[in-house]
Amino acid sequence: MANKSPVYSNARVRVMENTFLNQEKFNRLVYSESVDEALRVLAESNYGGGTIAENGDYEKILRAEEDKVSAFMAESMPDGCGMESFLLKQDYHNAKALTKAKYMRLEDADFMLAPQGTVDIQLLKESVNSDTYSRLPALMAKALSDIDVARANGDKSPRTIDVTLDKACYADVLRVAKAGKQKTIIRYWTASVDFANITTFIRSRREGEELRNFRKAFVEGGEIPISTFESAYEGTDEAVAEKFRYTSYGKIVYEAFSGEAGAMVAFERAQDNYLLNIFKQDRTDIFSLSPLAGFYVAKKQEIKVVRMILICVKNHVDTTQIKARLRDYYA
Repeated sequence: MANKSPVYSNARVRVMENTFLNQEKFNRLVYSESVDEALRVLAESNYGGGTIAENGDYEKILRAEEDKVSAFMAESMPDGCGMESFLLKQDYHNAKALTKAKYMRLEDADFMLAPQGTVDIQLLKESVNSDTYSRLPALMAKALSDIDVARANGDKSPRTIDVTLDKACYADVLRVAKAGKQKTIIRYWTASVDFANITTFIRSRREGEELRNFRKAFVEGGEIPISTFESAYEGTDEAVAEKFRYTSYGKIVYEAFSGEAGAMVAFERAQDNYLLNIFKQDRTDIFSLSPLAGFYVAKKQEIKVVRMILICVKNHVDTTQIKARLRDYYA
């Protein structure tokens, strides 16, 4: 693409924002009586670029939409701007899926893969399956090598794969984001690290795991130091909420420890809304990359919510429960 200036890229974003589903479409999806009815709503919106879902295979449509937004990002972002961090996150997802498939001896892992990021998927497959990582990003290569060593030493836990690659992933995306010097993108990934640690903290406590297991999974690079989590680990839910009260996420953490039914659903929704709002406030700044980054994050979130709705419709989940899982609209 000849012109990749922020002004030109953001002008394209303004056009692409017309592809967002509006509230009326979301309401129709939520109240659909069958998956086929919901898919007709998506077809009207040209979701997936007109991809046909045979036998109710909605994943085919969602994957096509994901491919479309990833391709738009790759061709629109200026080089070295930090936006590569979003595509790099997809690479790590794929590395994780392919590594698990290798050790589970699955012949075909394509159904688990995200759209291609910065690393060619075929190269990634060949590297993982041959245990040869020299052509991959340095941090990813080291993480994959460390996993192989751990497996050889008897650690066959899938969690080791998750933790090792997650740590490498966040270190890599933060490195790329900081090199691009875009404040909103750096803030997005810093907050993402914090939310990853908060989520691990909540699950570890509720599953009765020892503090040392949380320490192993803790990801560096966030705003909240590990000492904050350590000092709150053995406390009551009320004490935890108070401990996090003065962080940037105080109200959101309170949602998770409120003791009310659906607290984690509310926490996950608030987390996604927080991350999207980082870009919302600067979405009209055509000289920054916030509009492009915001479009990408919003579109990925939209696809995630559409997938959730379709799963719920398929399983006849009550509409009240579905609506509780909806996120803020970006359009």
